[in-house]
Amino acid sequence: MFCNRDKRITSKSMINLETGLSAESDREQGMRPLNRGVWADNLKNGQELPIGGSLFGRELSTKIELDFEAFNGQLSEFTEENVRTTYEKQSKATVIDWLGRVNSDVDPYIFFVCFNVQQKLAKLLEIDPKEPTDSFERRKMYQGDRPPKLSETKGKTECAERAALGQYLLQRLGLESAYVGGITMEDVKDQDEYPEAHSFIVIKNPQGGEGNETLIFDVARPVNEDNIPRILRTDAPLTYDLLTGREELLVGAKEVLRGGKMWFGVGHPVAGSHEIVGE
Repeated sequence: MFCNRDKRITSKSMINLETGLSAESDREQGMRPLNRGVWADNLKNGQELPIGGSLFGRELSTKIELDFEAFNGQLSEFTEENVRTTYEKQSKATVIDWLGRVNSDVDPYIFFVCFNVQQKLAKLLEIDPKEPTDSFERRKMYQGDRPPKLSETKGKTECAERAALGQYLLQRLGLESAYVGGITMEDVKDQDEYPEAHSFIVIKNPQGGEGNETLIFDVARPVNEDNIPRILRTDAPLTYDLLTGREELLVGAKEVLRGGKMWFGVGHPVAGSHEIVGE
């Protein structure tokens, strides 16, 4: 996400000023509005995903067209059946052993799926983990007369494009997850830290307690240059019901590999105090 434009949009149906979503698209496309953001349980080919807008307004007028079909030729073998079979017959023992050596109790299969999504995403979007994206060049893509297609952003992607395609890949692999456009912080107690507009993925962890535990898959910020996925366990279930109607709310999350702490939620990218859930 980014906040660099305030371009008016038009629609035949009523527009939600917080997100740019119409009431019709909210129902039919599965995108639900958050304060300055979006929650999407299921992204579909042909949708326009709101990803940014002006710092001084609520409307997410910057959009991207999700042309997932452009990638399907490279995804014929990327199926739930193939990934699960590879895990069970070839990789399970290795993954469990590696996670044990780094003292992580994350579900091994979820980690394996996220690892495969992270690697596939890098190939599809031509991401070099050693070279940060030129933000200026990325913004130029959104200054035309139409939203850019996701396939046109190769080599110039940041969190929104990566989280959108990451969510699509997880859908193909059968994991219950959601794309979230919101904000993130490293230290909610730092009154001088500015929250960063950020897109990420929430995964429902089938291993968690009564089935309510959630994980953050921060697909745009892998752990290292080897593209190891950054997965965090939230301090409380991060759900649409928790975030909807909130102006400012951040939920704590702890990395499952290194133990670092981060915060994810909704709000304005300005410094100050924020309502928090977690330690």
